[in-house]
Amino acid sequence: MTATTANILIIDDDPTIRLMVRVALSRQGYRVIEADGGRQGIEAFARHHPDLILLDVTMPEMDGFGVVRTIRAQDEGAWIPILMLTSAEDVRSIDEAFNAGATDFMTKPINLPLLSRRVRYVLSGAERESVLRQARAEQESACRLARLGFWQLHQQSGTLHWSEGTRAVLGWYEPLPDCIDHFIALVDAKQRTEVKNQLELSMSHHEGLDLEVRLGEGGKQRILRMQGKPSADQGMMIGAFQDVTGLRALENQVLYLVEHDELTNLPKERLFLRLLQERLDMSTEKDPWMVMVLDIDRLHRINDAFGHAAGDNILRVFAQRLRQHAAPDTLLCRLEADAFGVAMAMEGSHEAYLSHLDKPHFINGKAVFVEFSAGGGIYPRDGSSAAELLGLARQAQRQARLGSGTKLAFHQQGRLENKAMGILLETDLRLAQDKDEFFMVFQPQQELSSGRIVGVEALIRWQHSQRGIISPAEFIPLLEESGRIQHVGDWIIEQACRQAAIWRRQGLDLRMGINLSARQFELEDLADRILASTERHCIPARCLELEITENIAMHSPEDTIVTLKRLRDMGFNIAIDDFGTGYSSYGYLLRFPLTTLKIDKSFIENITEYRNSRAIIRSLTALSQGLGLKTIAEGVENQRQRDYLDALGINEIQGYLISKPVRADELLRCLSEGIIHDTDIQ
Repeated sequence: MTATTANILIIDDDPTIRLMVRVALSRQGYRVIEADGGRQGIEAFARHHPDLILLDVTMPEMDGFGVVRTIRAQDEGAWIPILMLTSAEDVRSIDEAFNAGATDFMTKPINLPLLSRRVRYVLSGAERESVLRQARAEQESACRLARLGFWQLHQQSGTLHWSEGTRAVLGWYEPLPDCIDHFIALVDAKQRTEVKNQLELSMSHHEGLDLEVRLGEGGKQRILRMQGKPSADQGMMIGAFQDVTGLRALENQVLYLVEHDELTNLPKERLFLRLLQERLDMSTEKDPWMVMVLDIDRLHRINDAFGHAAGDNILRVFAQRLRQHAAPDTLLCRLEADAFGVAMAMEGSHEAYLSHLDKPHFINGKAVFVEFSAGGGIYPRDGSSAAELLGLARQAQRQARLGSGTKLAFHQQGRLENKAMGILLETDLRLAQDKDEFFMVFQPQQELSSGRIVGVEALIRWQHSQRGIISPAEFIPLLEESGRIQHVGDWIIEQACRQAAIWRRQGLDLRMGINLSARQFELEDLADRILASTERHCIPARCLELEITENIAMHSPEDTIVTLKRLRDMGFNIAIDDFGTGYSSYGYLLRFPLTTLKIDKSFIENITEYRNSRAIIRSLTALSQGLGLKTIAEGVENQRQRDYLDALGINEIQGYLISKPVRADELLRCLSEGIIHDTDIQ
């Protein structure tokens, strides 16, 4: 690591010291990040991932020792070098710093030439340690993948030692046998005498050992191939073992080739269910299992853009990652074209397991991220049979895919309690458009500086012939899941443009806000469709404000940016809705061609009571002003909220204080009479 590539975080409440250190290290080519307190330092560490930390001992609110312990408790902070700054006479602080996990210390007042050299040496040492850790990790990974380990047997004492990581390789959660008698006792009874004789012969005749041993019983049985060679001068036998349990089990499957996927070499669904049911039959309520279904989203785009060979390689690598990071007793399978099944004991962390899958793939040397969604069911909580659990995991996976960024969703009891009603409702939904049951309502948006209504948000409603008004929260997810949101989305755009044209002919020039869904962004000609609708109704593109949620924007940001730039070039306004409730990157936000930022109502409802809510809105307003964006606050329900938002510099408001969503004729009447009031439309 060179100085020009190293990031150094200095955490000190003394601005003079920070300035001196920054100037001195910057001259050496280092990039310096500053934090003026312990908590700010921890946040800066999580945000910037520095290569080295310079940390003051004495700080208000949180001292340096607390900072060290907090950082060391994180996976990313376990090995980062931390150089503590302390007084020369403060021996107790130096001892406590090392006890807390500091790498080294340096006394104050700081000798800047010495500091730069100390930093260089500490970074060099950290880099050497990193190389060694990487080498050890690669060796351990190779052994884990091959199910390999090592053992030693001392002839005189009968003591047995195993290599580090043996329990993980074997999936063995009881204590490992620490002597030869304990080991023999674990051997299958039919094989016990033979194994004992073989070990004795090898030791007494100084011959090599090569045998397969069955250890344990039931679902915890392991088949080990043990090889070894006596060391006469040391009175011990040193050897290696390989867990061949899975290999032997597969060899005993007569229909192995029929029941395994040729591309990934994983079991197919039928074999997966049979093996899983066997595991469940041997398990108890104290040994819960989790069954997951993982589906690669939109793999067809890879096939279309790079060819099916690239898509097949994505599947092979994804399957390999499933295998590589799985515990020894995990069951895997390929279900359909782009879906996989996983069954694992609940001892491990499924979040950590999924994180290993969320890495780039490489096509023609270029990194490509492939999104996936996962659903899970838990035995015995959700079901008792393998087939039932797999079905529930499939349902949960479909819910996860609709969750706009949710990686994993678990089956929830009650979500699908009335399945028959859900299917009937989905059937009615397919006919709703033909039966003219959909209609549009519009919620006005008021400009605070003038008090004028300057825009509306167009919202779809469903008047069911028997059930009355159906909540959008109930039918929109069905449209998303079935894919019909693309067709209905075209209808919404058409109706909104038609209404905007009618209002313009009546002398009412209102900006029309239209919500776009994630499924619509899958359409390559989305921009052309919207432009064609405006041209049919002879309205300018500036009349429309296309709204996307924060989660939609971040689902596939690079593709989203391309589509949004095309829409913006056509003259459409672009708004990001519900801002602040997701996980968007401000870096991407700067690249999105936005015109409007809509602040979610969750921040508005507490604005009069909580200073934090006002601070968040103030910062979002400042951000918008800096980017040249208009701000709209949603969910405004009373005059006090309006007054606060006006004082904070919000441009427009929308909510029940102005009006609930109303039909077009009702909105026109209220505007012409100078009043806006509630209706029964929800």
